[in-house]
Amino acid sequence: MTVKRAKPGPRSLERQERLVAAGYRAMVRSGLAGARTRDIAAEAGITVATLHYYFPTKDDLVRAVLEHTIRERMLAPLRLDADWEDGLAALRTMLAGLQRQAEAEPGHFRLLHEMVWTSHEDPVIHDMIAETHTDWHQTITGWLEAGRREGRVRGDLDTRTVATMIMYIVMGMVMRPPLPPGAGAHLSDELDRLLASFD
Repeated sequence: MTVKRAKPGPRSLERQERLVAAGYRAMVRSGLAGARTRDIAAEAGITVATLHYYFPTKDDLVRAVLEHTIRERMLAPLRLDADWEDGLAALRTMLAGLQRQAEAEPGHFRLLHEMVWTSHEDPVIHDMIAETHTDWHQTITGWLEAGRREGRVRGDLDTRTVATMIMYIVMGMVMRPPLPPGAGAHLSDELDRLLASFD
C-alpha cells in the first residue's frame, strides 16, 4: 500500500511544524523509544492517520525532530552567523552558548545523547547522526584551518583531529557530568591558549 504524502503549501508546512514540535516534546519527555506516534498526534491535535500523511514512518518523524533539535533548539539561539567569518570567535560562541543551554534546557541534550547511543544499534539513526556530525566536524575543521592561515592557530596541529577533540569536549560538556565547582568556567579561554600560534 502506498502512503500518500502531504502536498507542499503553507497549511502543510504549519502542520508539519506542529507535529515536529509535538514530537520533540514527547521525545524529551518519554525518550526516543517511549514516544508513541498516537501520543504525538494527540498532542498536535490531529489523528494518527494525518501524522502518517506527513511522516509515513516514525523514522521520518525522528529525522525531522533531530533536525529541529539541532537547528532550532541548539544552533539558532547561538547566532553563530555573527561570528561565522571568524572561526575562533565562532568556537568561543559555540562553547559558551552550548554550556548555557545545557544548564538551562537539558532536555534536548538528553534526547541527542539517547539518539547517539541508539545509533550504535539502529542503522537509520546511525546515518542521521553521522550526517549531522560529519557536517559539524567539517565546519569546525574549516574554522581551525582559517585560523591557521591567519596565523592565529598553531601550524603544528592536525585540524581534523583537533576538531574531533573539540566535538568530544562539547559532547562531554553538555552531558554535564558531576565535576568540582567552576571546573568548566574557563573552557573557551583554555582552548584559545591551546590553539594559539606560538608566533
